[in-house]
Amino acid sequence: MIQVLKSATVEEIILNRRTILLTAIILIAVGCAGTNQNGVHLKGVKIHSRAEWGSLPISDGYTPHTIHRITLHHGGVVFEGDVPTPEYLRHLQFWSRRERPWPDIPYHFLIDLDGEIWEGRPLQYAGDTNTSYDPTEHALIVLLGNYEVQEVSPKQLEAIISLATALCRTYNVNPDSIKGHMDYVPNTLCPGKNLYKYLQNGMLAREVQKRLQGSK
Repeated sequence: MIQVLKSATVEEIILNRRTILLTAIILIAVGCAGTNQNGVHLKGVKIHSRAEWGSLPISDGYTPHTIHRITLHHGGVVFEGDVPTPEYLRHLQFWSRRERPWPDIPYHFLIDLDGEIWEGRPLQYAGDTNTSYDPTEHALIVLLGNYEVQEVSPKQLEAIISLATALCRTYNVNPDSIKGHMDYVPNTLCPGKNLYKYLQNGMLAREVQKRLQGSK
């Protein structure tokens, strides 16, 4: 290696360095594209990317779709934060792929107990459900926990409103199209009475509409 460098011209050394640099840039770009490292971006909302929680690379089996509505879910199992959110999401992704089998976490966004928003399934692909409704065209937002028994915190409520506002603005969704899982499947308790009440009394739609008008 030393002998080669000694005999090489300045032009050859510069060319080799440029080749190495270009190759590195291409490899980084391909790696990011293949594993969705960059994440989803919605104006005014902080979203933790799939890379931040250690997602597996995107696989086959997704269905492309376009967002026209927003649907709220809850996990249905009490979650008290005893497991760090990234670890919880990795377990959920593994379960989704191995036990269902689905290509990924069924939801597009997951909100933890602190109101932090995490990217789940890439938004350009339809989600999945254990029930009979078709989630195509739905942006699926889930609160980790069981909101039949747990209460929605102010931070979680703010996260839902901010995220729903950004989705409505980006995809031209009418705030009246923000619904709960049970609005499409009558025999489910999802998203839990303590979350659904904010849909039932119109509070969520009103707050989102207010913010959309204020941003004009």
